[in-house]
Amino acid sequence: MADLPPPKKESSILSSQEQTLRLARSRGIDGMLTRNSDSTFEQRATFRHLADQAARQRNLEAIMVMASRHCEETAAGGEMDSDWLTRFLQLAEDISMVPMQQLWGRIFAIEIATPGRFSIRALTTLKEMTQREALLFQRICALACHYAGSDEQRLLLGLHKGASLLSRAKVTRLGLGKYRLPYNALLQLFELGLLHKGELESGPLPADGVELEFGNQRWRLQRKQTNITLLYYRLTPVGNELAQLLQEPPLEEYLQDLKTVLMQGLLIDVQLSAAEPATTAGEQTL
Repeated sequence: MADLPPPKKESSILSSQEQTLRLARSRGIDGMLTRNSDSTFEQRATFRHLADQAARQRNLEAIMVMASRHCEETAAGGEMDSDWLTRFLQLAEDISMVPMQQLWGRIFAIEIATPGRFSIRALTTLKEMTQREALLFQRICALACHYAGSDEQRLLLGLHKGASLLSRAKVTRLGLGKYRLPYNALLQLFELGLLHKGELESGPLPADGVELEFGNQRWRLQRKQTNITLLYYRLTPVGNELAQLLQEPPLEEYLQDLKTVLMQGLLIDVQLSAAEPATTAGEQTL
């Protein structure tokens, strides 16, 4: 009995063969596998070409349906650039996953309303992204904030307290793995050109403070001492363009953890947007 091949392995090989045949049939390249003598290579190539073209047509039409849903109550902002449209169609025609088609439909709708919002470079980056990478970027967007009056998104990590007469310099930062963003996920976003490589540090916060916006929350940060700086990752221009597609509500767990870290050197006043009752976070010294 010991010399017999394990049944599971044999079953696995058979399953792989069946999968190969199924995939080959779905792409019209199974002629030699099935010994199809009823057609020639030329006929099968023609069939495969037509099937591929039909799939691309189906993808583009599905994206247009999704774009139309976003455009129902939006006025057009002018003529769309014809070269941009041509490139959009070339890049979008192979997008077959529904969640990704939804993103492409939203891009088209936004571009109709405000031509010039998305660069060809941003479209090319999105085309190269897998659905898993898009989900990673979505998590970044759920943590991102921007200074009031600016659209440049950044991901706050913590703060750096400069040395004083009575204390040494101290750095306190969050670990992003807690929010399903381990460092290898950040590396993928670096490589895609969505996130600037390396952790950045702001200049010393001004005496009158700064305002940050997290979704519908606006935080006013006031320093408790001089030489307080913020640590963060910053989205690239392409990352900022694509972040428009992922209007994620802030992750509450992250906001609470960030607040705990920042209050070690800052006073934080939190206000909600006009759509929500206003509230102020108690100023707390840790």
